[in-house]
Amino acid sequence: MYEVKLLEKNKKNLRKFIDLEFKLYKDDKDWVAPLKSDTKKMLFGKGNPLFENGEQAFFLVYKKRKPAGRILVGIDEKLNEARGFKQGFFSMFECIDDTKACSALLDASLSWIWEKGMERVIGPISPSNGDDRKGFLVMGGGSPVLLNAYTKKYYPKLVENYGFVKNDDHYAYLLHPENFDAKRHERAVEYAKRKGGFRVDKLNDKDIVGVAKAIKKILDNSVPDHWDYLAVPSLKAVIDEFKSLVQFYDGHYCYIVRKGDEPIGFMVVLPDFNQVLRRMKGKILPFGWAKYLYFKRKITGARAIVQMVDRRYQNMGVNYAMYIEAYKDWTRTGHTFIEASCIDEENIQSRLGVERIGGKHYRTYRTYRYELKQEKI
Repeated sequence: MYEVKLLEKNKKNLRKFIDLEFKLYKDDKDWVAPLKSDTKKMLFGKGNPLFENGEQAFFLVYKKRKPAGRILVGIDEKLNEARGFKQGFFSMFECIDDTKACSALLDASLSWIWEKGMERVIGPISPSNGDDRKGFLVMGGGSPVLLNAYTKKYYPKLVENYGFVKNDDHYAYLLHPENFDAKRHERAVEYAKRKGGFRVDKLNDKDIVGVAKAIKKILDNSVPDHWDYLAVPSLKAVIDEFKSLVQFYDGHYCYIVRKGDEPIGFMVVLPDFNQVLRRMKGKILPFGWAKYLYFKRKITGARAIVQMVDRRYQNMGVNYAMYIEAYKDWTRTGHTFIEASCIDEENIQSRLGVERIGGKHYRTYRTYRYELKQEKI
């Protein structure tokens, strides 16, 4: 009844892999269809830094000869080398609500990882080493904001029944401008800027390499050593990620903080283009561009994707200074909300920072891990 296939990476097979998601969510009003063309490029590895870090494999499980589930698995050799791990990952998991189908899919894909000499698996992680599709949604609901995961409610139960356990949670916070006491924070921030000798500059999207070098330097001095899903990316990876996100940048919300010429912090907040993508239904043609151009003017919110501060300059008000600039941009754009996500549950400093300016925890995304047994799966 169940058959699992390891897919050769070609156009025909990747089309099947991508289309399964569209079949599973076709009647879900909150699901936002990804652009099929962009997904295909990413899965072929074009501009995808994760795929440069090791091997990947694609699996489909069939039930009565019909696709019933999919999974992408791989190994991030650079992360393993940096952390001393023997760890594989999974991503882009989708499956019908069928324990046997899920077990067959995981048996085959985890065997592939085991045969590569790995000792554990974590996921779901981003398929591009970014912040997209990370985790299963375990708290909250409604349509997702730009690049956030949106998953079936039964997915956690499926993988838990198989033997996966919680790895970590990532929180999403919702902020509204009317809850922000700008005057009180502005006074405090101006004092912090004078005392710390730093300033907040708008990100210059015309200088991709220069900005990427500044961000890379900040990441070198800020990414925690205990993160088991991300090591400091290479400069090329930062440039590739910047190029993939700059299409969403509208001149607002993105900053680099400098002390003299030294970059010490950055923030990337992008308009919620999911509000546009949901109307395009995964296609650019024949009318996708017209919808894109029309509806992008009607976007009502944004997502804070990442904020990092050099550990040597934390507790100086750098993050608050960036939030103040974001508030000023709020007043120019007319957006009604910003979502700050996804913040690691153990990153207490960032969580408190968002909560102090009025952020409300409203969604949680969970990643899982599985310890591979010594005997063959």
